[in-house]
Amino acid sequence: MTRHNHNAFDLARAARNVDAVLGICKRQGGVLILMQNSPDPDAIASAAALKHILYERLRKRAVIGYAGICGRAENRAMLSILCIDALHVTPSQVAEAGTLCFVDCQPRAGNTGLPSLRSGHVVIDHHPLPKRNVWMAEFSDVRPAYGATSTILYEYLLAADSKITPDLAAALFYGIQSDTQDLGREAGSPDIAAFQELILMADKKKLAGIRRAPVPLDYFEALGKSLDNTVVAGSTVLTYVASHAPPDMMAEVADLMLRLEGMHVSLCYGVYEDTIHISARGHDGRSNIAQRLRRVCSHIGTGGGHHTMAGAQIPLSANPEKRLALVRERLLRVFAPAKDPKPMLDG
Repeated sequence: MTRHNHNAFDLARAARNVDAVLGICKRQGGVLILMQNSPDPDAIASAAALKHILYERLRKRAVIGYAGICGRAENRAMLSILCIDALHVTPSQVAEAGTLCFVDCQPRAGNTGLPSLRSGHVVIDHHPLPKRNVWMAEFSDVRPAYGATSTILYEYLLAADSKITPDLAAALFYGIQSDTQDLGREAGSPDIAAFQELILMADKKKLAGIRRAPVPLDYFEALGKSLDNTVVAGSTVLTYVASHAPPDMMAEVADLMLRLEGMHVSLCYGVYEDTIHISARGHDGRSNIAQRLRRVCSHIGTGGGHHTMAGAQIPLSANPEKRLALVRERLLRVFAPAKDPKPMLDG
């Protein structure tokens, strides 16, 4: 039996929040738990935990949805191995939802595929609020000091005295592990305590299966092409993925290239459907990744995130090549001013 470090968690606050969420979700009609377009492990785990609480306490079967694509092999494996049902949803399906819950994302953040959506009923997230809050919700629990939304939902589970299965524990553990990079990125004491407790409850074999998920040949083809399209400018590395890979690929390449010796910032961008997707990573909080990426997107797109990791979406214009050139120029100007970009690989 796992002993819980209650001193690390604000369970009184969590209990009040659980009651508030249940009060909203018990109304007539279905519940849709909406994640970002390309849901990551933190979003998937948080949505699964909220769905579990709603069924356990209200006997309501909520639907977990996302408006984009779940492309990263580990994320698809997480859904499959842990039997988490997540559906692709359309704007009309979102509009028809009786109760709409945003998890690990916020309305009008630009990463839900629904830019015209101004509000939701419930918002649970750990990303910083925009300076000018453009959305409203009946209930919101937004904690930028937390390294993962999974930690917030773990508190909810403890406060609700919910049964945490090995599969759910594995999901939440992996959500925290991936979003905090093994507690090395923006993790606070609640994240550390949750991480330590969840690993004891989690199904380790399933976790290993997720971490070692097989990848198709086109993954390596896209990765190879991206290395050929990588430049180094000072301590910033910039990669263009030219293969129309899903947005997850940009995040994966950004994570990988940050490991290049001497780099402080890693940027990766590429086109998927009619949008330019950007992923940015930094080694420490001084990188101010989210703030700088918002400058790149000024008047042409939306972006947000944390001090060390962020993402952005910029619609393609009538002249795609011109828009791509503008994005590249802005990325280099903001993140590597006065630095001459040079190919990473010779030849």
